Amino acid sequence: MNQRSSSQPRLARSLGIVIALVAVPASLPLFGCDTGVFAANTTIGVMRRASPGVQRMRDPEILEIAFPASIQQMEGLLEIKPDDNVLRAMLGRSYASFGYGFIEDDYEVAQLSDDATEEQIEHLRERASQAYLRGREVAIGGLDMARPEGGGLLAVQSQGLEAFTAHVNRFDSRENHAPLLFWAAYNWVRWISLHRDDMGAIADLAYVTALAERAYELDQTYMDYGPIALRAGLMAAAPPQLGGRPQDARVELERAIELTERKNLLYLVTMAQLVAIPLQDRALFESMLNEVVAFDVDSFPDQRIPNLLAQRRARRLLAQIDDLVPPPIEDEGEAEGEASEPSASVDGAASPSST
Repeated sequence: MNQRSSSQPRLARSLGIVIALVAVPASLPLFGCDTGVFAANTTIGVMRRASPGVQRMRDPEILEIAFPASIQQMEGLLEIKPDDNVLRAMLGRSYASFGYGFIEDDYEVAQLSDDATEEQIEHLRERASQAYLRGREVAIGGLDMARPEGGGLLAVQSQGLEAFTAHVNRFDSRENHAPLLFWAAYNWVRWISLHRDDMGAIADLAYVTALAERAYELDQTYMDYGPIALRAGLMAAAPPQLGGRPQDARVELERAIELTERKNLLYLVTMAQLVAIPLQDRALFESMLNEVVAFDVDSFPDQRIPNLLAQRRARRLLAQIDDLVPPPIEDEGEAEGEASEPSASVDGAASPSST
């Protein structure tokens, strides 16, 4: 059975994970200032500095336990510091990580299980959707504080793509705007991926691309070259018949993989999912995922947790290889050992990545 026991914690996975449980002092001996704001500022700073240590942990299950409490804490801090862009970026990141690494993972496992009901599967999809919508809302809220004209991003969206893109291009701060643009786009595209049967959702890809492109222009290095990988993901997000460009996505992902010295295994998994599957390139699919599985996560401890989680997904994808990327149909004459020249159609079918 593919579904894991409900008593076993799920493992978190995403472009990055930030979990830090920090106790806020109940009282501070300060006079002439807002102690609540001071405590919030202190906590936000500690959480930000703690993030690299979390990435080096060895037990992903601890993150599963900590995630909901961490999100709850950050939501409380946001009530005190709604104008803090660092906090908004961390919270947008956490919703993306929780949605994809936990809820959507359960959703995918349930889809493969004979035991899960349609109601259970739909419940998980809805939970993941709500996490992404909240992550997008948090990030866009910070952007709207910086540029409230026109009623904010979603209001400007109703004016069309040209007006939306012009509004997005007014964001010009690498430090304050690029992270929010990135997490708004990432959460939005994850939501779209769960509603691929909705043409209205697919139409939103153009608006998500505008956000992602601006994040890319402002800071390609953010989150371990995350804007490059996000850009690639958007190129391949739509089906080829609706404008998807898996070959262009491959070029961008290869760049992200090389810039991270092949140590960010998530990008290799993404190559297998968003490039190899649409192109039906079995060799690429296998090579990317086998490289992920064989990687020694202790050789790069700063990325240990995300890489452990990438390995889990890689193993699951490899187990589905014949369904996702079926082997090419062997020519009957070749199967019988006959010496014959392959026809043009068989030759083309042997190299689906060339199409």
